[in-house]
Amino acid sequence: MVRVDGTGIRKKIKKDYEKALRDLAKSRSVLDQFHQTDEPQFMRWMHSHFGALLTELRELNLQMERDSLLIEQVDYEAQFGGFSDARAYQRVMDRRENPGSSPPPPAGDNAEGKRDAFGSGPESEDFDEDPLLEKIKKEFHRRFGADAHPRDYLGPEDEPPGEPMPPPHASKRLKELYRKLVRQLHPDSQQEMTAQKTEWWHEAQIAYEAGDAEQLEVILTLCEIGESGTTANTSASLLQRITAQLKTSLREIKRQITQQRRKPAWDFSRRSDHETLAGQIRRELMDDLLRMRYQCGQIQKMIARWKAEAEKLKVPKRRKGSPPEPEFHF
Repeated sequence: MVRVDGTGIRKKIKKDYEKALRDLAKSRSVLDQFHQTDEPQFMRWMHSHFGALLTELRELNLQMERDSLLIEQVDYEAQFGGFSDARAYQRVMDRRENPGSSPPPPAGDNAEGKRDAFGSGPESEDFDEDPLLEKIKKEFHRRFGADAHPRDYLGPEDEPPGEPMPPPHASKRLKELYRKLVRQLHPDSQQEMTAQKTEWWHEAQIAYEAGDAEQLEVILTLCEIGESGTTANTSASLLQRITAQLKTSLREIKRQITQQRRKPAWDFSRRSDHETLAGQIRRELMDDLLRMRYQCGQIQKMIARWKAEAEKLKVPKRRKGSPPEPEFHF
């Protein structure tokens, strides 16, 4: 047997780990600076300079969302009910004004009553005629199959919320590692629940549900390193796995930083060209406002046309005291 001196290899692994740890801490600090300082300062500055514009944009956006939902419902009614746009608009508005009553179904509906959108249960109140619920149904069936029903994927009603379910045939080692992590990371046993501990706690629950004992061991080792401040008792192979995870986290944070750098709030607390920035943002807001005003106006015109045409479809009421129209003329 030939003894191999692993001191050099361990030093290299430790050096790689410490570098990944420093880079991760630095990147997190940059991202925290943005979220805790730059972004709040920028939002206060925006509201102090462009409060009226932002309010109008927000109100227009809400109006367009409401109108777009109405248009979607009318289109659905016209397409699947075989009605004209005016008649479909009339039916949708009748349902909105009288939510307890339902208009008569178009010819060809099942006389025995509709089923719910998932094909079972008693008649559902306009469920089949709601385009949003129809989209949910299609997405559910796409994921779980055409014959699936939500009740098949619901857990027992008495299952305690927030508690992770152990995987089938959970090993003794898995349960032991999880118990150690519960003692170290459970929020009820912490004097101060830091962001790092919260992240480890969530990761531990996910790993436990997945039956990933190796990931639990990594999290436990990170906790021990955080408490002791040394990696002397950590094996080289485990330290390599931890380093790989640190690098994965580092890549994700760098991706977030790249996204945030494109925002005008980035590094706002250090900027001195606020007047130039104000002119640029004002032009952008005005462009957005003009575009939204135009779009909202076009949508309102279409809805107004439907409303006018729907009014013509209403049968005029007979005046009080006037004789009724004869059913047959001779």
